Order: sequence, then structure tokens, then C-alpha cells
Amino acid sequence: MKPCTCLVLCVAVALAPPLLAADDAGRFESLGVPVRVGGLMGCIIGPDGRGSEALYFNFNQTGGKLFLVQVNPDTGEARQFNAPEGPGAWAFIAGPDERIYLGTWDGGLILRFDPKQPDKGIEVVGKPSASESYLWQYDVGEDGKLYACTYPQAKLVSFDPKSGAMEDLDRMHPTEMYSRSVAVGPNGKVYVGIGTSIGDLVVFDPATKKHRSLLPPGLEGAKGWSTVGVSRRSDGNVYAEFGTNLMRLDDETAVRVSTAPERPPMKFRDGRVVTSFERGRFTLRDPRTGKTEERKFKYEANGDLIFVVGVGPSNCVYGSTAMPLEVFRYDPAVNRSEHLGPMPGGEVYSMLERDGKLYLCYYGGAIMNLYDPAKAFWKFGSDADSNPITFGGVGDGHLRPRAMIYGPAGLIYVGSEPPYGQLGGAIGVWDPKQNKTIENYRHVITNQSLVSLAWETNSGLIFGGSGNYGGGGTKSSEKEATFFAFDPRKKQKVFEAALAPGARNYPATFAAKGKVYTSVGDKLFVFDPKMMSVTKTVQLAGTQVEISLGQAGAGRLVGLTSKGVYVLDTARDEIVHTANAPVRVACGFALVGDAVYFGSGPTLWRYHLPASEKGNTR
Repeated sequence: MKPCTCLVLCVAVALAPPLLAADDAGRFESLGVPVRVGGLMGCIIGPDGRGSEALYFNFNQTGGKLFLVQVNPDTGEARQFNAPEGPGAWAFIAGPDERIYLGTWDGGLILRFDPKQPDKGIEVVGKPSASESYLWQYDVGEDGKLYACTYPQAKLVSFDPKSGAMEDLDRMHPTEMYSRSVAVGPNGKVYVGIGTSIGDLVVFDPATKKHRSLLPPGLEGAKGWSTVGVSRRSDGNVYAEFGTNLMRLDDETAVRVSTAPERPPMKFRDGRVVTSFERGRFTLRDPRTGKTEERKFKYEANGDLIFVVGVGPSNCVYGSTAMPLEVFRYDPAVNRSEHLGPMPGGEVYSMLERDGKLYLCYYGGAIMNLYDPAKAFWKFGSDADSNPITFGGVGDGHLRPRAMIYGPAGLIYVGSEPPYGQLGGAIGVWDPKQNKTIENYRHVITNQSLVSLAWETNSGLIFGGSGNYGGGGTKSSEKEATFFAFDPRKKQKVFEAALAPGARNYPATFAAKGKVYTSVGDKLFVFDPKMMSVTKTVQLAGTQVEISLGQAGAGRLVGLTSKGVYVLDTARDEIVHTANAPVRVACGFALVGDAVYFGSGPTLWRYHLPASEKGNTR
């Protein structure tokens, strides 16, 4: 076997003492935190507070708050500083006052670290706009202010390090949601890249506090991502990219150009250049000698967000974390958790076992991958010796592949949310023999996402539920989500109905005993494929969790709500058991042996079904 070519962590997770539910017929159990690497958001050079320079690494995490690691470039010595607020920060810059600034998501806060006063740690400066939850990027203006672009109202905000004043400079576009990039030009004007639905290029003048669009008429963005990106290049000018269009920004004129200089390198005052960086390591090149050195550093993370859990080969539970995308495996037979390795996406959205291997489909782009646990290494790539091996995207209309199931003839059906700025997801048909998409159906439900699927074998139909929303940056055009049936033989939708007026989505659908079960909020609908109608509505104890409904032995369905676990008798279509979890149930879903597995924050949990509800769940 080939040796491992990337970092693979294999850690036995110590189990916490079992926590009993209020209903003592079953038992909830924490299985620990399977991944503790943190998500690296960026690296910059900044002052070290002692007259020299340091590298700063910006990490997000779910098991705690974001943290900053200050690293001595000569020795690799590291100091870690944990933030008091915020799970992560996109915006990251060394300010003109020789302090380090971060801008958070899930709050839109400005955070600050003063290298000269490290004992004060990371401080919360404030929230520059009450409406904004993301600060995407910073740049420093000629006036010494920090400017940041935002979401969800595509604003520009500023902060003055001298006076401490924050200012909401208003929307940069009347309808778009993302002001995604920002760069200050040599004239002191601030340029903002807008997306994701139609895209725009905006200039803001700090002297007049007015802004206007600079985008030349007739330009179109790249398919699937209609967003303008702005950046300052090594010649000091700001350039804008929109699809295949490249423009140099001369004051308030966008000039089309064929090429642009590279972005400035990360360079220390002594001339050394950072040529690469990642979690726990970086490389420096000295242009005077041509010598490159790699150094490592240490840090401690509390845990990464578990985004999805599923069943894989050998009755093992597999899962993916989000930002960073790390794949882990828990083996119930030996009570051991293994951190397998990373993939380049944001998170796995769906997984499906086949012939002792595991398909993993991730965001963005609905990229399909196949992992073989028989190979004792993790090496992501497209080469024949890769593991997982990646096959590329499922097709048009796929960005977030929420549902993945088997259908007729052993083909795999993938239902997805559409790309940024677009409405209308798709169903892709993947042939596992060829490992490629052989059919793709866009807008099965007009202007809506595809979020759950189930194959009902008696009728031969694929049933599913939509979400009445599109890709990021769009606004819903449809009143409500719908439940539908797709005929694989006719290759068309044959039924569509709104089972619940005003529903946002149908997050879980499953077929069993000649019936189809689907959910909206805290309701579970029993649907008859012959009559094409709902025969019963079952009240759940909480809101149904996405893709978390399955069969546990003969005559039993097991599902997850945000509050806990429920068991349904398929003969009577009645809830026969519920159990409130000691934590919020965030994601699922795996049924192995007598237990159901789910994620809550960075922790993997399982619930042992009571004796009366145990069955062969595999």
C-alpha cells in the first residue's frame, strides 16, 4: 500500500459518562469531539509589539470562540489568543495603528488585538452596523480608517482607529445582499465588489460620502457566480474581475485590460516572502539566497462544527465538519473515532455507501468523491492513486447537494440547492459504474431548491420536497415549498402539491411500507402514492432535522427533531416513543445497531433505542 501523503489523525475519543434522558427507557451518550483542527481563515504579517514582525494566523471554531495565533517567523514559537465573541472572522488586517483587526460573521463585530499589550487579549471594538452579520474584508483608507464590506445588505462600514468612531455608510446596492470585496485605490477612493444575483462594481468617495456604479454596460459575470471581485495589485492599482472581464480602475473609470499584475506577496521587512501557509506550518523564501525554509507551530482548538452524519462501510458512522471540511469516522464495534483527513470544499452535504466504499458530495459545486476505507491512507485528488478520488461537479444547478439516494437500476439521484445568485436547483442522475452524471434536470420545481428525496419502489417514483429559496444572495420568488413526484422512466415531474401552506421546505422524506413520509416544521405527513394524497398528519415534538428520517427494523421509522428522537410505528402511523436530548440536535443522521447518531456543535452523540424499539437497523 502507498504511504499516507497527508496528515491523518487517528485518535481514540474518551467517552463522557452516559447522560440519561428524561425517558429512562433509552440512553443518550456523548461520543466526544472527533475533529479539533480549527478552520484557518487567513494569515497576515503584522507588528509583534516588540519592534519586529510576526505572522498572525486567524482560526474559526465551533467548540469555542475564534482565536488568533501569533508566530515568530524565525523560531515557530507561537502564542494563542482566544476571542471573547464570534465563531469566526473573514475580515483580517494589520491596521495603521499597528494593531490586528478581525471582522466576524454571526454578529458583524470588529475585534482588535494590540501586540504591545498582549495581556489584554482580543477585545471587542463594537458593531458598526446594526443590520449586518458579516464583515467580509477590510482595507485601510488614505484617511487612516478601516473600511469593511458586509452582508446581508451589501453595505460599507468604517472604523477610525484614532477616534474610535464607527460609521454605517449605507447600502452600496439597492437590492443585492453581498458587498463581498473591498480595496482602496491610490486616489483614496474605496472600490466595492457586489453580488451575487446581478453583480455590480461601486466606487465610494470618502470626501463626499457618495457612491455610484462603475460597471460598464453589457458585462456579464461567470455562470453560477455573478459577483464582482476587487483587489489591489502589486502596481498599486485596483483591478476588478467580473466573469472573464478584467478591468483596471482609473479613478472613476473602469478600463478593460487583458492582464493584470499579481497580488502583492506576503513580505517581511527583511525581504523574506511567505510562500505557503496552512494549519500548523508555513514556508519562507529568502530571495537573496534562494533558500526556502519550512517551520511548524502549535495551537489548541476546542472542536469543529459537525455538519452531517451518515452510515458508511462496515457499519461505521461517518461525518463531515464545516469550514474546515474534515472527514471523520466512528466505529461502534471498537468505540473509536478517527479523524481521516480534509477535502477542499466547505462541508459534505450528503453521503452514500456503495460496495464497501463511500460517496461524499460536498459544497461548493456539488463535487462528487469516492472514499475507499480498505486503503490505509487519505490522499485527496483526481489521480488514480487518490483516496478519496474526486470526479468533479454533478452538473448545472447544483451547489449544495442536500439529498443523495439510490433509485432504479442502481443509479444515484442527487438533489441540490442552486448556485449563488440563481433560482432553481436540480436533480442529477449519477451512474456509479461510470462515475459521472448521465442525466440532469434543472427547475424540476420552478425557482426552488431540491432538499429531500426518496425512491418509492412500488410506484417506481422518486418523491421529494423542495425549498422555496435559491442560492445565496437571492430572494424567494415562490410563495411556498412543495412536495413532488418525479418519474425516472418518463424523465419528468408527474405530481406537485403544497402539503403545508406557507412551508419553507420539506427537510426529510423517506419511503417505507408502500407509503412516503415527509416533513414540514414539526409535522410529519403520511402520503399514499396510489391516491397521491396525504392520509395522516403526525405531530412531532420539535422541528424535523434535515435528512434525518430512516427505517429501524421492521415496522419502525426513527427520526430526529431539534429536541430529540422519535420512533414511529408504520402500521398505525403513530409516534410510539420520544426522547428529549440533553443538547440541541443540529444534524444527522445514522442508524447503526440499536442506536441513532447525530451531531450537536462539535460533539458526536448517539441515542440507544429502548429495548422495545430495537431492531436490525442495518
